Amino acid sequence: MSRFGGGVVRRAVPCVMRDGVKLYSDIYMPDERGEFPVLLMRQPYGRTIASTVTYAHPVWYARHGYIVVIQDVRGRGDSEGEFAPFIQEGADGFDTVEWAAALPQSNGRVGMYGFSYQGITQWAAAAERPPSLKAIAPAMCPADLYHGTFYPHGSFAIGDKLPWAFQLARDTARRAGDAEAAEQCTRMMRHPDDWLFHVPVTDRHPLLERYFPTYYEWCEHTEYDGYWRERNWLPRLAECPIPALHIGGWYDSYLMGTLGSFAALQEAPGRERTIHRLIVGPWGHIPWGRMAGGADHGPAADGDIHMEQLRWFDYWLKGNADADPSAEPPVRYFEQYSNSWRTARRWPAADVPDTGKSGFRLYLSGTPKPANGALGGGVLAPSPGREEEETADVFVYDARLPMRTDNCLPSDRSAIQDRYEILVYSGEPLDRTIHLFGSPKLVVRCQTMGGPTDLVATLTVVKPDGKARFLSVGRTEIGRPAAQGAAAAGAADGDMADDAEPAAEASAGSAGEWERAAIDMRPFAAALEAGDALRLELTGSAFPLFARHPNAGPEGRHRAGEEKLGIVAVAVCRDNGGAAYVELPVAPLDDDAVGG
Repeated sequence: MSRFGGGVVRRAVPCVMRDGVKLYSDIYMPDERGEFPVLLMRQPYGRTIASTVTYAHPVWYARHGYIVVIQDVRGRGDSEGEFAPFIQEGADGFDTVEWAAALPQSNGRVGMYGFSYQGITQWAAAAERPPSLKAIAPAMCPADLYHGTFYPHGSFAIGDKLPWAFQLARDTARRAGDAEAAEQCTRMMRHPDDWLFHVPVTDRHPLLERYFPTYYEWCEHTEYDGYWRERNWLPRLAECPIPALHIGGWYDSYLMGTLGSFAALQEAPGRERTIHRLIVGPWGHIPWGRMAGGADHGPAADGDIHMEQLRWFDYWLKGNADADPSAEPPVRYFEQYSNSWRTARRWPAADVPDTGKSGFRLYLSGTPKPANGALGGGVLAPSPGREEEETADVFVYDARLPMRTDNCLPSDRSAIQDRYEILVYSGEPLDRTIHLFGSPKLVVRCQTMGGPTDLVATLTVVKPDGKARFLSVGRTEIGRPAAQGAAAAGAADGDMADDAEPAAEASAGSAGEWERAAIDMRPFAAALEAGDALRLELTGSAFPLFARHPNAGPEGRHRAGEEKLGIVAVAVCRDNGGAAYVELPVAPLDDDAVGG
């Protein structure tokens, strides 16, 4: 035991799991007598770091009257056993919570905190209902892994998951004493393009095959089957009245998971009061800074998140009535471009007052010029065109040359929008400020020639300086006959759960027929000012944000090799009496913005 930073530290304290495996923790305590609640973080990246890339050091929480336990999960750091991601964290989390509740000077009340994998360990533990767990604060993480992070729009998030797999493989190689493999994994983690472009996706890389074969389970289970049901804790969490502070970032790769968990749990039956809160800031996966994607979000960008978490735990673990979260609306979110924090009563937002609608529509239209590229004739019009003026715009997608989209940062896409593989529809500059909060929805009729493919929609805002900054994205598969699509889905281990919400849909017929495609796009919040203009892109890929479609037949898309990568032409129908449109989510503002 030693003193550090105003607290007391105990290093490498063992905790024995129910199967005899020892997990090791560092414990930080207030340097005073008395009983204190416990904050627990369980993580796979080394307990000494303690997620200080985003969180205050544990001694900071100790100085605020908490015992803080930072634990290496099974098979990582100094802990014993084999690392089995996610699936091990329920039982181990239960055992650790109850062990922490019985530590010297503990008052028996435990909370959990942390982001990413450390957040997922909270959901897994909470689903096991340990009696001493009283509150959690999961950040940047899903409780439903398939829909929330691995296949958030129905397509594998390869650009996010492949580098992460090499990171986890590196740590396993280090434990095995294989320094050369660890160095190679580091290079692949930082420069993954060679293997990102490699097909088939399920081909075994020797480093992953040896040190992290779990990656191929993620690739092979492309549908929501029994594998992913075992990694979806939402059904059990709906029955567990555990208070949760959900924290997410508009640019985070896990955003869909954060919002999906809150939406599923915010109004679970049988609750006398709200026990779930949501905070969404202008952050990527490493929060809480003010700069992201070249945009400055101002001095209020961090959202005072450290104090928010402290207040959350002060209420639920210490009984501090002054920190009662029910005194405020349950949703607090950052609005891009106004650089303000706003509140809402629920997520998704309620209907817009006086209209009964959740948004307004802009219709795909155009001039006689082709709609390819930003200088083409594609238009987002405020009113629908006449049905007799129906026109088809065409783009060609070559699976060997996928369109690049690396992330969801608010970066400038104007250079990409010059390419002719993209249909671009631009609106007129706004004459007033509009506040958007939620998920846009695209509805179009389309046609394919050459096989099934993806339709990817990206929404940007064109600022007066000409930069087209990213707002939202979504995708769906088109051109696959309905019977063929059902057969492909049935090849998985199981069918989609009854409560699963698809991100997109397409009513497909035979190749060459018109079909309806609908895409629920990624949520965002932004104040678009007078002079701004909205712009919609339609193309066949957003790689590596989504694994590319090979434009191949009914065999698994992840099993298609180089010889199967094809070229598909896609026709999109516009000016057809309003059947092609993007619906934008207008925010029901009933609050005073705070920020600046």
